[in-house]
Amino acid sequence: MRRKRKPEEQENLERWLITYSDLITLLLAFFIMMYTFSKHDSEKYRELTGHLKSIFTGGSSVASAGARTGNIPFDVSLKTPAAADDVKEKLEEKIRKLEDTDSLGKKISVITDERGIVIRVLDEAFFDLGKADLKARAKRTLDTIAPIIGAVNNPLRVEGHTDDIPISTAEFRSNWELSVRRATEVVRYLIEKHDLSPRRISAVGYAEYHPVAPNDTAENRSRNRRIEIIISRSVTDDQKK
Repeated sequence: MRRKRKPEEQENLERWLITYSDLITLLLAFFIMMYTFSKHDSEKYRELTGHLKSIFTGGSSVASAGARTGNIPFDVSLKTPAAADDVKEKLEEKIRKLEDTDSLGKKISVITDERGIVIRVLDEAFFDLGKADLKARAKRTLDTIAPIIGAVNNPLRVEGHTDDIPISTAEFRSNWELSVRRATEVVRYLIEKHDLSPRRISAVGYAEYHPVAPNDTAENRSRNRRIEIIISRSVTDDQKK
């Protein structure tokens, strides 16, 4: 008598769901871990996720890109005091050397405030009175500090400031135009001559409305007429991506 065939087992077409669910679980655990780390050090988290993003998209990491260009960042946000102090000391050293060769160094100072590291330049060091064309020695100064500010992977902002004496010329209708134009000239030079990324540098003019001294004497007015190059403490949205 012929034996009866056992019914063929049906292939389990839903086995892939098990593998898929395991993968989702692992990914969830991974992102929870990353989120936990980010609470302790958000900047390290952003740096790590940037590396991971470049790996999965086939690009190069931030570190390797910096090694190729020579612009290796001191610190992503300058929140580390040691990193900020290091940058400030390098700038002060460069400015001291300017003092040895040119009195220009005495018209430049480096300070830190809530905005970040501020390079403050009196306007006479960079511009003629009522003008916005960079002097030759202004360009030499920018050439000196550009390698340092270009190596820090933080946003840069150039601010133009004037005193309260009104200006009305064929070129500048008010101090607003003058302050913006001066800041823009510095930005343009840094971008065109030193290849600073336009994504991380901006220009703004405040006219006479952000003085550092009362506009009551000629000396104080000269202090208010200034350019400030600021290495910001914060990171822009573009840099977080």
